[in-house]
Amino acid sequence: MYLLSNNELAASIFNGLAEQMTGKRIERTVSGDVPGDLIVIGSDSDNCFVAEKVLDGSWVLPPYRSGSDDFFIRTFEEQGRRVLLLGGGRPRAFLYAVYAYFEAIGCSYFWDGDVIPERETLPLENFDTLEVPRFEYRGLRYFAHRSLHRFQAEHWTLEDWKKEIDWILKKRLNLFMLRIGQDDLFQKAFPDIVPYPQDNVPPRKEFDRSYDDRTHFWSLQERGKLRKSLLEYAFERDLLHPEDTGTMSHWYSRTPQEFLETVKPDFVPQASQVYGDPTGLVWDIRKDRELDNYFKLTQTHIDNFGSGAIFHTIGLAERSISNDKAVNHRWKLYAYRRIQERLRKSYPDAPLLIASWDFLNGSWTSDEMQELMDTFDPAKTLLFDYTSDTCKEDNNFTYWHCVGKFPWIFGIFQAFESGTDLRGNYSTIRKRLTIAREDPFCKGMVIWPENSHADTLMYEYFAANAWKAELPDIRDFLPVFCRKRYGAYADVMESVWSGFLPVIESGYWNYPQFYGEVFARFCLGAGWGGKIEFPASENQISISQDVIKRLMPGILTAADGLQMLAECRLDDTFVRRDVIDLARTAGGRIIQYLYNQAFLHYPDKAKMSRIIEQMREALYLLADIVRSSPEFSLCDSLDRLKQYLPVNPFFEHTLKGNAENCYCRTYIAELFDGCYFREFELYARYALTGEKNQEEWNSVTEEFYKTPLEQYRPDCGKYLAMLPESIKKLSVLARQLCNREQ
Repeated sequence: MYLLSNNELAASIFNGLAEQMTGKRIERTVSGDVPGDLIVIGSDSDNCFVAEKVLDGSWVLPPYRSGSDDFFIRTFEEQGRRVLLLGGGRPRAFLYAVYAYFEAIGCSYFWDGDVIPERETLPLENFDTLEVPRFEYRGLRYFAHRSLHRFQAEHWTLEDWKKEIDWILKKRLNLFMLRIGQDDLFQKAFPDIVPYPQDNVPPRKEFDRSYDDRTHFWSLQERGKLRKSLLEYAFERDLLHPEDTGTMSHWYSRTPQEFLETVKPDFVPQASQVYGDPTGLVWDIRKDRELDNYFKLTQTHIDNFGSGAIFHTIGLAERSISNDKAVNHRWKLYAYRRIQERLRKSYPDAPLLIASWDFLNGSWTSDEMQELMDTFDPAKTLLFDYTSDTCKEDNNFTYWHCVGKFPWIFGIFQAFESGTDLRGNYSTIRKRLTIAREDPFCKGMVIWPENSHADTLMYEYFAANAWKAELPDIRDFLPVFCRKRYGAYADVMESVWSGFLPVIESGYWNYPQFYGEVFARFCLGAGWGGKIEFPASENQISISQDVIKRLMPGILTAADGLQMLAECRLDDTFVRRDVIDLARTAGGRIIQYLYNQAFLHYPDKAKMSRIIEQMREALYLLADIVRSSPEFSLCDSLDRLKQYLPVNPFFEHTLKGNAENCYCRTYIAELFDGCYFREFELYARYALTGEKNQEEWNSVTEEFYKTPLEQYRPDCGKYLAMLPESIKKLSVLARQLCNREQ
């Protein structure tokens, strides 16, 4: 058997998978005139041997589109030998074909590893397929939050990124975007103005204990090298990366102080305090100097890191220019026109993605969205709706005059940074994805959350539908997912996942209702959900009734689902990770449910005491579940950073602040001992006695920041051994809740 390919990368990938599967590499050849079976990677446009066969009529290729992501797998028999041909419309399509061939013979690919079965030989018969993607753009985003390595891409090393980019190709995606800060972009764009900071930089007090604290952990020089290397790796594989353009100032892309002091940019008027620090204000793009400086950042990124093949802008998202709605609307339309005009001077034909974040809060009326669509050139512009899974009906593509009229992209936002549990508004996604699939103006499908790898099921569901959109119903997709991920254990895990769907679906993201996003917010004196007050306001009562109604189907099925989880094998890496994810998701829902019940039953002391005791039990069991894996340890994440490059000694404080702040609190082992347990007792005392001392509440976080993180490190081996029993106890608690409700 021989391998003929002009594409060295595709050939290397093929041989790597072949060796993993059969234990043997395939001998390379530069000629098709060899004895024995032949594997050919290429098409008639890039491979002379294939061209000769096509031109003399020996081979007929499928009708793939040149320059597209179409790929084909076809086998031939000639002169007593078998030939396997893998080809496509462009370089990444060759890679899709290679990965698809191995998937067809038993391989499966996941963000956390591959399933590669053993085979004696590679089959070279009975293949005749042409794959054409439904959506032109298929991609995902990596966001700028920091805390846990698994979920935060800014923590990843080059090897992590190579693995991730390979997974992107295995899932037949073609676009990804880094929203992980600017790295050393200002230093490269304005070297005479913005110097590289010293390695040991303390946090700015203004942003302390917040996601706003962007204190670097690796030096900016090293961050720049990493960005360059990972994007080179991606571009070698023919992937797309949108270039940020226009008004780029944000909390994760702040203007350096040196630039402000030297250039002294003017700012766009702003009526709100959001991102009100000068480093976060938008420069006044009415002035050519400010707009050109923004574009200089864009061009510098292209020159040093990017490609300029596709662009992205957020416009004036999250900014309120004036309290006069008409003035605000005029400004935002102006900003989009101004940004596009500047972009088109340098890149007249590149596609531009118009991010939908500014539209999802309902501030744009249907008529205003129509006016916006009328200002865009449909040949060069796409409405980038990456929040298509929101529950509201007036803040998604169905309301924005794009269906059947204007190019747009369907997106799943999934979760804010804190939503690292399993969740999915699958019924809404199914309904809207069906519309997208049938609309020729829908050009793409993306997943665009504020974290990564939180929900393995959702990522697989998204990737499968981004290619074909054939399984929008999660219940149809689940058997496919389980068969590929668990093999012989698929039936067991399908039963488990099916039983947990009501739990998973009850926790969907729903802008702007932050109150349900993080299970631990009940521990705060005040947060995004507002202050905790007993007796509850009418608004809080209404919110709690809605949340309980949403959670109830999951609570009623959680007991049986948790019992099944407790009996699952834990020696398989995939099963163990998914068991922990499912269990912590159920625990979080139980705490949310009890927390909202407390508002409804106050001041009944007997009922409140019972609710508080059950909440305490759930919190401690949830802590034991989270402690069972180092994936949920800040100490482990910090260790990983230190193993790759020297880390800023001030960064431990920043890491605590990035994780503990009320926007980002989630399933983190050290936060249970450092904050959650003690805050819960203060909450419980207030709920039962009315005694509330904000100074005591504040003292909890003060002690957390003063205590070395190492003192909170979990003994993961100990808690992993306890995991089945912890899940069983949580199942018993869920059953108690079910009996009470019934």
